[in-house]
Amino acid sequence: MGKVEFQLPQGTLQLQQEQPSDGSSLIVVAGGRRPDPQWLHTVGQLGTVIAADRGADHCRKAEVLPRFLYGDRDSAAPGSWEEFLRKGVRAKTYPVNKDDTDLSLVFQDLEPGQKVIATGIWGGRADHLFGNLYTLLAYAQRGGTVIMADEQELLCYLLPGTRATFTSARRPRAVSLLPLTPECTVSIHGVRWPLEKAPLTQANPYAVSNKQTEPSVEAEGYAGIAGLYFTWKE
Repeated sequence: MGKVEFQLPQGTLQLQQEQPSDGSSLIVVAGGRRPDPQWLHTVGQLGTVIAADRGADHCRKAEVLPRFLYGDRDSAAPGSWEEFLRKGVRAKTYPVNKDDTDLSLVFQDLEPGQKVIATGIWGGRADHLFGNLYTLLAYAQRGGTVIMADEQELLCYLLPGTRATFTSARRPRAVSLLPLTPECTVSIHGVRWPLEKAPLTQANPYAVSNKQTEPSVEAEGYAGIAGLYFTWKE
């Protein structure tokens, strides 16, 4: 079993999984809801930053210098890409009329085994969130370790054999287990309503809006795939 740790401003997430990570960290900044600039500035110090299209605007606001830029530049503010290019940031530019999203282009280039924090994922349109959720899941199934996070929301994937422990610096308002396959089997402890190897289905996704009661929340996936989700939203 490999162990991966993510040190976030709102707490520490540890993942034990069958696929080990090589230890290197990537922060992928997409063009969804802008992370709080201070949050992104802090997280941006944890590894190499990659911006997908409008994610360049988020990096610029947070005074974070990305290593790479990806996308068709159809949503970034005028001047964002140019400023970073003048500073030596490398870019891969694509045509606007393409089948892939800017975020998926980033992950197609990543080797399996990377440790990734994806931000700028939440907010906006439901179809964008749906696409992001499953783009990142596909990378996790290829052997990567990826979480979706900003200062308001956090999600990690519980594939079979994955155990997650989240120790909060600031307790979330709610904790949920989301079935991402038609059926899954999960456990969760450190919450008001614990589960032990319980079945969870998309037809009855009842394990939502739980409450953290202990310093740490522990969850494990046994079959199928679930998302372990935390929110600090008011």
